[in-house]
Amino acid sequence: MLLLETGYFHIQATKPDTIGVGLTDSPAGLAAYLIEKFSTGTNPSYKSMEDGGFLEKYTYDELIDNLMIYWASNSITTAVRIYAEMFTKENVALGDLINATLVKVPTACAQFPYEVMEHSPRVLRTRFVNLLRATKMPRGGHFAAFEEPELLANDIWASIDEMETWNKTHNKYL
Repeated sequence: MLLLETGYFHIQATKPDTIGVGLTDSPAGLAAYLIEKFSTGTNPSYKSMEDGGFLEKYTYDELIDNLMIYWASNSITTAVRIYAEMFTKENVALGDLINATLVKVPTACAQFPYEVMEHSPRVLRTRFVNLLRATKMPRGGHFAAFEEPELLANDIWASIDEMETWNKTHNKYL
């Protein structure tokens, strides 16, 4: 799945202005590009459905609202450029520093089954030493807050409860 569903990452990271011009020039092109991401980013099996599975999680209004944010504000190029900015010399050096730093504050992770990239709790604990919870969600993908807002919100509230309990017995100034 990683290889099949990360082509967008490569083009946005290497040619953001090129893809941006194409998406800014055509509302149909922008719709096709974004809505395909909602299909495969929500559940990869949707791409084999005749209609792309769009209405399994979203309404037409929700999809068009999301599309219109980018179209009306002419901001798709800026939105995709963030991928390229991750690979500037300065940001790569900063990322190396950040990734080498242990995170000691209590942390929680919601893991959705259709996210493109996932790390096991064991791997997460090598960086987040006070990982209090890593919830395996029953459904959801890359757009979890949009497709499963209640599921995500409930996990956030449960995480806050665990963090408050943890704080009562640990040094608050790690």
